[in-house]
Amino acid sequence: MGRGLKSPRGRRQRGPQKMPRTTGAPQTFSAHYISGTHWDREWYRPFQEYRLLLVEIIDGLLDLMERSDAFRYFHLDGQTCVLRDYVEVRPENEARLKVLMQQGRILVGPWFTMPDLFCPGDEALIRNLLLGRRIAREWGVEPMPVAYTCDMFGHPSQMPQLYQGFGLRHCVLGRGTNEHTTPAFFLWEAPDGSRVFTFKLQDAMGYGAFVGSRQVIERAAPGADPTEIEAKARESFARYVGHEISRTNGSVLCLIDALDHMPPATDAARYLRVLHEACPNVRAHHSTLPAFFAEAEKTARRVPVRRGELREPSRNRHGYLWLIPNCASSRVRMKQANDACQTLLERWVEPFLALANLGGAGIPDRFLRIAWEHVLTNHAHDSICGCSIDQVHRDMMHRFDQARILGEQLRHKALGALTKDLPDLAKEPNEFTVTIANPLPLRRREVIIFDVDLPLDWPTTFHEGFGGWQAIKAFTLHAANGREVPYQRLAIDPRTIERTRFALPATCGQGEFSRYTIAAEVELPGLGFTSLLVKPSAAPVRTVGSLRTGPTSAANDHLGVAIAPNGTLTLTHKATGETYTDLLTFEDRSEIGDGWFHTHTETDEIALSTACPAQVSVVADGPEVVTFRVAVTMSVPARFDRLAERRSDERVELLITSLITLRRGAHTVEVETIVENTAVDHRLRLLLPTDARRAKTYLAHHPFDLVERPIALDRETARWQEMEQAEKPFLGLQAVGAGKRGLAFLSAGGLHEGGVTDDARRTMLVTLLRSYRRTVGTPGEPDGLERGTLRYRYALMPFAGVLPRAEALAQLARLQAGLLTRQTGRCSSGYPPMTGGAATRSFLEQKTGDLVVSAIKRSEVGEALIVRLWNPTGESRNDTLTLWRRPGAVRLVRLDEEAAAPFGGPARGASRPHAGRLAIAGNKLTITAGPRQVVTVRIELA
Repeated sequence: MGRGLKSPRGRRQRGPQKMPRTTGAPQTFSAHYISGTHWDREWYRPFQEYRLLLVEIIDGLLDLMERSDAFRYFHLDGQTCVLRDYVEVRPENEARLKVLMQQGRILVGPWFTMPDLFCPGDEALIRNLLLGRRIAREWGVEPMPVAYTCDMFGHPSQMPQLYQGFGLRHCVLGRGTNEHTTPAFFLWEAPDGSRVFTFKLQDAMGYGAFVGSRQVIERAAPGADPTEIEAKARESFARYVGHEISRTNGSVLCLIDALDHMPPATDAARYLRVLHEACPNVRAHHSTLPAFFAEAEKTARRVPVRRGELREPSRNRHGYLWLIPNCASSRVRMKQANDACQTLLERWVEPFLALANLGGAGIPDRFLRIAWEHVLTNHAHDSICGCSIDQVHRDMMHRFDQARILGEQLRHKALGALTKDLPDLAKEPNEFTVTIANPLPLRRREVIIFDVDLPLDWPTTFHEGFGGWQAIKAFTLHAANGREVPYQRLAIDPRTIERTRFALPATCGQGEFSRYTIAAEVELPGLGFTSLLVKPSAAPVRTVGSLRTGPTSAANDHLGVAIAPNGTLTLTHKATGETYTDLLTFEDRSEIGDGWFHTHTETDEIALSTACPAQVSVVADGPEVVTFRVAVTMSVPARFDRLAERRSDERVELLITSLITLRRGAHTVEVETIVENTAVDHRLRLLLPTDARRAKTYLAHHPFDLVERPIALDRETARWQEMEQAEKPFLGLQAVGAGKRGLAFLSAGGLHEGGVTDDARRTMLVTLLRSYRRTVGTPGEPDGLERGTLRYRYALMPFAGVLPRAEALAQLARLQAGLLTRQTGRCSSGYPPMTGGAATRSFLEQKTGDLVVSAIKRSEVGEALIVRLWNPTGESRNDTLTLWRRPGAVRLVRLDEEAAAPFGGPARGASRPHAGRLAIAGNKLTITAGPRQVVTVRIELA
């Protein structure tokens, strides 16, 4: 293809350049033969089955490389988890493998597992690279300095900045690009200006392009004439190499031989000889990816720059280069488990465990690594994407369970160690202290919902009326200064049982108590604790007032909500006077796809909830919180009729219940939607009409970014192998706005596929579930059907046209992280006594919140605190962090925590991202981040 071809968005892109004609000898090319294997750890077979094959392959590889210096190099798919998987079975071969790695002949890393890049969170991607590097160094080598991403289903915008933060100046990728828009070599630029020199795999065979030609020889019939076989192989190699030459914008070729689960090519020398005979102007040699990039970067010419996310649908038919767009909505329960584990480890365990251990708690950090290994093992792309067989995803849920159990216990230990230095406010019998933990570095004064556990023999109760049936335990809340804190009772569980926390001496026991769920306005310090005193009250304790403005409506100072007769939500933004109607509409249609793709039958029936009956009730009503329960019953086809190739005539009722909560002072309305999924072979979506009619683009949350995407789809793709879809992946937030109108959707976890339709109402979409039975290599399996009860938590945030990015991300963090409480007294849940000083304590607090804090953790090396912040805007921003104590040495580091920031771009086409800045005054750190920049700070304690 020539210069100036349009990309799918109509943007002018420089496509692959035709090689200039020569009048003399043909141009000579240097070709690097790259041998390896692409190791899907689990996919259409479970892990243990694949491990049997892995052991056979590495056994054979060791024998081959030890007996033949001619077979020089092998790439273990950019991962390090395969090392552990192998030596657990073959410990006797560890030394042999280590020798070849230390000789530079077997290359591993930089990843632990090759992840999907959209489903895991931003910090999880960093943990993956950190673990990959750590394991490589434990084996005595450095990880391969190439961002090898041969099979990821598209690439987020900030990956070049992330790669640069690990010293990875070069990248290999395929999906999300096309040969007609992208040449073999290009500079991929992140929004902050970071660049990586990138090689694009070919569309047809991608990372296994060499395999087709060598298999002409390998698969020849027994007894076939060797001369004829090699003649056919020469023809195949000539076509393959000719195609590589036609699309390159350099004089260096990459001949990659690393297809799925393939053993090494034992006759590689023969294949290269035949290739030379077919292409005498090509000098091919067995090589490595680092060596390939070292030469290619020097000789590439007319290298274009591609900016932002790479998610082009594939154009050419019959190629490997499918984008595979719908993994974000596959197996939502698994996605929810992943998000819950990430939040637990990142928001709770890492910061509080680091603070506890830096204070001398001595809790083994190795437990945290084990928890992360369980999660990161699940992040292998065919695993977390939900496109494997059922057994694989059942194994994953077990790993998530192990990570959750470890995380919860580590959090309990860390919080116990930190809160024992706080005072117990109780002075009289039956009094006790409730301490509330805030995992976010933002100071918060807001209405929070939490539990208070009271002994069954609580001394003060009251009844309503003459000898009322229900005995209500009476108590008051007090701040540390004695001020009474009013609260609203939301629920009472009169007698509940909880297993006591495991502690030495290891006794089995249980606690019985009454649990009161209450709502109160509390001020919480950043990343710290505040305590309240609970006292028995001789007088009844009641609340007066309500947020309700009518039978099915409510309002606070910022928002108004009303429930329509059909169950949809009307939301009013008081600051602008704008009203949003028909929110919480549900759409159901057929699903005959699989974990990779949503497809629907051509003879379809789309059901909408807008004309369905709804039942509305009020389940919480008071001055702090109001909650409406809205139950909608949809009649939908029971299944897909495979004989008729349409949805079945048989119908079932699909019950969808939403709990809609408005808190006093809140800028968001919270929703919990419960779906009783009785149907199969269907997709259920949430529709949110925004009426932001002038909007041309919308924002989607990426790792360390909010990406602006066009709303209109590219009509040219209707004739491509894949057509562009409105549904695209996002991490936790998407928003659309124009003029005075704007609406953001915030997901507490598990919901990762959304978009905005190009209709008059600019309807925002969120996929709640895809119920499918197809799995690769089977006649169909049940788990992907997602039967039973599914729960989703999310929030809606209206805004005035332009999203306040940092504020919206702070609201998202509040929703996802939540709060935690501990008590003293007889319902202490195994926490140690509190015997310290001040009742309120902050370890780290932001001043403005203009930068987003994504990580607070212990350093990988040494005993320092790592704090990572990122700027979601297009302008420089700063924020001040107040620490609980004066620090020692403080410096900026890269994402890998090793070298001083900033890290320069590649020698060729180097960009100059804004350099983060740091100023220190006492216990205050002022950090400045450039547009869309990620900044990491290492804090030594004095």
